[in-house]
Amino acid sequence: MASRWMRLVLVLLIVLSLQTTLFTELRPFGVAAQVVLLMVVVAGSIFGVAIGALTGLIAGLMYDLILSTPVGLGSVALGLAGATAGLLIYFFNEPTWWMRSIAIAVVSSLGEIYYPLVQATVGLDGWLQLRLVKVVLVVAVCNLLLSPLAIVVCRWTLSERKTTL
Repeated sequence: MASRWMRLVLVLLIVLSLQTTLFTELRPFGVAAQVVLLMVVVAGSIFGVAIGALTGLIAGLMYDLILSTPVGLGSVALGLAGATAGLLIYFFNEPTWWMRSIAIAVVSSLGEIYYPLVQATVGLDGWLQLRLVKVVLVVAVCNLLLSPLAIVVCRWTLSERKTTL
């Protein structure tokens, strides 16, 4: 039986392929939905800080291998987003579905801000612009709408299975 990390890599490959094909063409208000960020944030909000950060690091590394930016930027930004999601939901004892959805939208906004901040930290110019406000709002709304499906997929992907012999 496959471990949850193997399932995570396989599911992230599918999500990454959707991100780079379908969601680059579907651009509400000229902004691409960030489904890789959504999966990372959902993992952090369901399974906590450590799993969210690890999911972000793995997804970020996979995403970095496609982008033309330096390797590691996406890992840092998505790792921070996953850890932030785990920290934000940590303060609620047994959060309801709508609390989790709001947390996903808020952390998606923060995650979208983390990436240009990390890029500016390493000296890549031109990323912190006024357009970022529009991008943050559209990504937050898109991830809020896609979060119920992402929650189901992420629970299946990262749940630990008990093996019986």
